Amino acid sequence: MLNAPLFIFDLDNTLYPPEVTLWRIVDERIEEYVRRKLGTDPETARRVRVAFLAEFGTTLRGLMHYHGVSPGDYLEFVHDVPIPELVPPRPELREMLSGLPGRCVVFTNGSEDYARRVLDALGVSEMMDGIYGIEFMDYIAKPSPYPYAKLLRVTGARGEDSLFCEDSRKNLLPAIELGMFTVWVGGNEMESPAHAVVQDVCDLPDVLHAFPPMSRRNGGAARGAPGNGASRKAGGTG
Repeated sequence: MLNAPLFIFDLDNTLYPPEVTLWRIVDERIEEYVRRKLGTDPETARRVRVAFLAEFGTTLRGLMHYHGVSPGDYLEFVHDVPIPELVPPRPELREMLSGLPGRCVVFTNGSEDYARRVLDALGVSEMMDGIYGIEFMDYIAKPSPYPYAKLLRVTGARGEDSLFCEDSRKNLLPAIELGMFTVWVGGNEMESPAHAVVQDVCDLPDVLHAFPPMSRRNGGAARGAPGNGASRKAGGTG
């Protein structure tokens, strides 16, 4: 019996397009939190944040490690944004998700509460079988391999039966190492390490013919034609 595929989705700039300003506002609030917590000027706060991102993958982890910051305090501040005013419903996303033959989960460096609020605004919250945020990751964020392995363990999925959609190139690499089929949302095909590239997550059905579990279900025959993205082998350069 074939295992049901697991469809894993990043949240920000993946389930909604980058034209939505939500993440930019959250990004500004992260820098404001660093400035207030360290009592410094905006330029110094930006340099500190860049250093934390390089060392830990998230600003939060750096603040926890060097300054004893409470993750709850940080997450409450940076995610205090009017999500319903910023994120419009996406009926096309709901339609796409409803056609996927497997479980769908969100896998985000944001908090679970923040993710749920974004999904509610998009109109797809009940389409998700799970929301795995930074708390689930034990605050060890993507692209650390740890949360990817934990996600597979908790969901009972195999890497080869999983598809991962993500807008960040670096966050695709651990998924590739675990055998997942990777889709770079909004990426550059010539620079892609992923198996496929789409310009909008709603175009995911255009590349499903290259996802091995789908090929097996269809008797090994490729179905559909690439739309905005094209199938490619992992590590390919186009």
